[in-house]
Amino acid sequence: MQIAPIRARLRDGRHCVVRPFSEEDAAARLALERAIVRARHGVVKHEDELPADAGAYAERLERAGLTATDGSAMCLAAEMDGGRLVGEATLLRLQPRMLRHVGVVGLGVHPEAQGLGVGRALMGRLLEWARAHRDADGGRVLRVELQVRSDNARAIALYRSLGFVLEGTRRALVRRDDGVFVDDLVMGLLLEGAPAAPDPRAAP
Repeated sequence: MQIAPIRARLRDGRHCVVRPFSEEDAAARLALERAIVRARHGVVKHEDELPADAGAYAERLERAGLTATDGSAMCLAAEMDGGRLVGEATLLRLQPRMLRHVGVVGLGVHPEAQGLGVGRALMGRLLEWARAHRDADGGRVLRVELQVRSDNARAIALYRSLGFVLEGTRRALVRRDDGVFVDDLVMGLLLEGAPAAPDPRAAP
């Protein structure tokens, strides 16, 4: 399923365009991720752990499956007027056939654009695609999941407002720059049509 660009109004009255990424976006995507990592909020990596240049970054995206065009991934960009990239959202489906209905989401917003509604615009459009997409054999995304640091209150509030629920806690997974350990939260969303799993507490 193709996804068309949309123009989303932000909280300060400006607009951003949410569109699929293209191959030419590698340098801008790397610059965006560097800015997010430098801000040191909600991240789990350091800048020296990023690829050295746009070519290496593009190769990493391809190896991760994030450049696929067969419905196994969707990557969206948010750009302000003038073409400045301010956010990205990705959904990567798990490859084993028994897990093919699961999409893992990632979201990043430039520090200077946080709090404007960029993340909401990206997530809304990404979930629209997940709900509408059908594989050639009729397969689809039924479950969306993500991970978020427990000290990232803004992101957690966004995900909860979109229907994600807390499903688990990975205790002391992340060690911050100040040495403090923080939990990592696993949140999930079942899309329309997803069957309810049996209650393991129910009597056989």
